[in-house]
Amino acid sequence: MKVSVGYWYNKGVALCNANMHEKALYCFDKALSMEKDNDLIWFRQGIALFYIKRLQEAASSFDHSLRINPNNAAALNNRGVALSVLKRFGEAEECFKKALDLNPGNPGIKINKNISNGMEQTENQQSRGEINENFSLC
Repeated sequence: MKVSVGYWYNKGVALCNANMHEKALYCFDKALSMEKDNDLIWFRQGIALFYIKRLQEAASSFDHSLRINPNNAAALNNRGVALSVLKRFGEAEECFKKALDLNPGNPGIKINKNISNGMEQTENQQSRGEINENFSLC
């Protein structure tokens, strides 16, 4: 019996919801091996990678999602958050601006943009790669 893309995707989402992000990555990898052009799988993989602090890979996954669906405000926001934590503030700012253009009423995006700007202004005393608890992924 062949297992479908949907099975692996749904299992990965369930594992993420249970904070089992490493295990979720296995499922998303299986799903992507069957369907590389699915923006939702790339998006969810990015979230799992973010929570296990593989930030560069998370940003790359959100980027893959955006190549397929450039109008995904949540992927833009999440990419901006990952880039902010990596202290790539200029790129993060572009992501937040595009996300707000697509979804101007989203308070989470506005908050994340402000957090990122504050981090840049103070050069944040946190060590590189440490996740600011105030960020919110969509």
